Amino acid sequence: MSRRNVLVIVCDQLRASVLNAYAPSAVPTPHIDALAREGVVFDNAITASTVCAPARASMLTGRHVCDHDAWTNNMPCREGLEYYPQRMQAAGYDTAAFGVLDHFPHDDMSGFRHCRLMEGGLQGDKEEYLAFLRQRHPEVTRIFNGSNFEFAFAEDEFYDYWTASRAIEYIEERAACPQEPFLAYVGFLSPHTPLFPPREVHGTVDTERLPRPLQRQEGMSPVTTYRGVLVTPKKTAAAQMRERTAYAELIVEVDRQVGRIVDALRIAGLYESTTILFTADHGDMLEDFGLTTKGPYPYRSSLFIPMILSNHPGLRRGARSDSLVGNIDIGATVLDIAGDRRAFGYSRSLVDAAQPVPEHPREVNYSEFSDAMKLAMDKRYTYAYFPFTGYADLYDRQADPDELHNLAGDPAHAAVEMAFLKHIIEFLTLARNVRIEAHDMIPPLRVGLEKKAPKFLDDFVIAYPISSNTERQRLREAGLSDDYNEFCRERTVSAHYGVYWESRPPA
Repeated sequence: MSRRNVLVIVCDQLRASVLNAYAPSAVPTPHIDALAREGVVFDNAITASTVCAPARASMLTGRHVCDHDAWTNNMPCREGLEYYPQRMQAAGYDTAAFGVLDHFPHDDMSGFRHCRLMEGGLQGDKEEYLAFLRQRHPEVTRIFNGSNFEFAFAEDEFYDYWTASRAIEYIEERAACPQEPFLAYVGFLSPHTPLFPPREVHGTVDTERLPRPLQRQEGMSPVTTYRGVLVTPKKTAAAQMRERTAYAELIVEVDRQVGRIVDALRIAGLYESTTILFTADHGDMLEDFGLTTKGPYPYRSSLFIPMILSNHPGLRRGARSDSLVGNIDIGATVLDIAGDRRAFGYSRSLVDAAQPVPEHPREVNYSEFSDAMKLAMDKRYTYAYFPFTGYADLYDRQADPDELHNLAGDPAHAAVEMAFLKHIIEFLTLARNVRIEAHDMIPPLRVGLEKKAPKFLDDFVIAYPISSNTERQRLREAGLSDDYNEFCRERTVSAHYGVYWESRPPA
């Protein structure tokens, strides 16, 4: 059986709530809607970090921010990490990336074999898209050209159109060798600022139907408050809605490019053999609570992202999943589709998560904004702790979907807070790679650990297992399990005082 191709489409700063796949929307997105009809929509998908490069490093490595160390923009991942495109190449896939990767350094191909990048000016004069613009407009000096919420040139010169065109060229090339599967990553910059949609999409969004920014009466964390003042200029209500309209028009433009790419797959005869994953790096506050873009914000507008796994055999079409997932799961999903089911950091396959009863469901999801905010959430609550400030946010999203009322500090929710703080400690422990002597890997510890990292044993260092049958006898006499180190038998033991399967049984 031939292996499936994989197309990953990642938007920059796209909040889930503006798409018809998540709520009735004033934004016409027929092509993204079609992906939803042909796949599974995940309702509890969040970003690994509410800022670009750290979230994208989590996509690339399957690891949390406190593990991969690209903790803010323009920071590299720590040495020695594995990237999922490298594993895909080892599995026999051709790999290519188009548009925005936003990894550092900015000319890093991040394990992809072919790259045609558009890094929003971060590559300076090396930007290929800038060279393209200059061929047509010699006077151009920068990537972003526009004013008054309008791109300066025609739509076919817009950066996301350019990115889609490069992906389409690749798809046309792959049609000549359909026997070799491919991974294609398409990174659209929109709807990230600047808000310069092409004139061709003006008028496609009814401003009157767009929701107004959420207002908040309660205070926010000091970290959130300071960041909001630093980056959010005062705007009139009319100016806020003009920005929301331009943001929505950029989403219409993205949708048009998604349609072009899917059409190219059909024309090339590759659509039926290609699984498509559509998502984003993080959301956008869009003036909710007086905040803009992204930052250490624990709110749905910034945290929740679209996640649609489409056109994959065996999945229910037009279905929804409430599984706790995130963009950290891109790597494991792509590898699973390729037949590689070994551990990939803490990433989990969306193919499994989309099942009516997943084999490895999460009980808690995790996100962080450097060490300024650590966040855990389940299917009901969102909890964020702001280290060193003593401040926390807790929201009951069922009773308070707009997250207007902070329950942190309420005695009635003290047990909920404590449970989430324990989860955060465990996620931070995972990030260091779990270091536990094997004789302390007792059954309840292993059960709890596997809830957070089902495949942790793939990378677990075996040190000091139970050393003798005498020790096992003591455990049995105490009414405790004595066989919980059986997993060590076939593994390399890095340090030990002897191991029971090599020792003489007691007389």
